[in-house]
Amino acid sequence: DKVIDLIISCCQLPLSIIIVGVGNADSEYVELDGDGGLYGSKGQKAIRDIVQFVPFRDVQFNPDVLAQQLLA
Repeated sequence: DKVIDLIISCCQLPLSIIIVGVGNADSEYVELDGDGGLYGSKGQKAIRDIVQFVPFRDVQFNPDVLAQQLLA
């Protein structure tokens, strides 16, 4: 919850957060991506999506696809 609240507070800054998931425990990071909306502990909604999450296992043998998905 603290991380989500911090991300929401940073949405008004010129900041992007890129996460490349390595390993099998990436379900928590998918939530941070906020593609469906990111809501904080007090019900506040992020004004923009500043987090991009890409599981490395999905693109590990294609650096072009990795770059494309990270910059999406």
